[in-house]
Amino acid sequence: MTLQQMKYALTIAEQGSMNKAAEQLFISQPSLTSAVRELEKEIGIQVFVRSSRGVSVTAEGADFLMYVRQVYQQYELCLLYTSPSPRD
Repeated sequence: MTLQQMKYALTIAEQGSMNKAAEQLFISQPSLTSAVRELEKEIGIQVFVRSSRGVSVTAEGADFLMYVRQVYQQYELCLLYTSPSPRD
C-alpha cells in the first residue's frame, strides 16, 4: 500500500464519485479505478461499492479509511515539520 493509494481512497470517499475524485486528483478515472482495485486486492477487503450513482464506503471500508486517514494525517504533519521554513 502506498501513500498515493491512501490519498486516492480518501479522496474517493470524500467525493463519493470516482469521476469527481479523478478530476480532483488530476488523473484519469480508469487509472484511479485500477489503483483502488489493486489496493483492495492487497488488503483483502472491498472498500467501496460502485454503482451508477457513484461509490459508497462499505462497513469494512469505513474502518479501514479511519486508520488510513490517521496515517495520512501523520504523513502530512511530517511534511510540514520537515519543510524548510521561509526564513531558511
